[in-house]
Amino acid sequence: MKRLQEQNHISILSKIAEAVTKSDKDRGKIHQVFERSFDCKEITSSHFFKQKLSYMHNNPCSGIWKLVENPIDYIHSSAKYYETGEQGIYLIDNQ
Repeated sequence: MKRLQEQNHISILSKIAEAVTKSDKDRGKIHQVFERSFDCKEITSSHFFKQKLSYMHNNPCSGIWKLVENPIDYIHSSAKYYETGEQGIYLIDNQ
């Protein structure tokens, strides 16, 4: 959040602030990036891994967020690495 503030991305900060529930706001939370989910599943196949990775990569491009048009343009995503092989701001160790 600090980087978004430093780069004056007020519209993004506003969007992720809107997603905070009243009860979370009452506890001092100011931003919600990911949807709550309690359906943890073990990844047991390459197909399932690719499906979940695709979901994560496309999430910033959809729903109320619409942070970017293309997953590789989202700076906090590993999509750029998986599409082009080029490392982003977070090192991906694909071993």
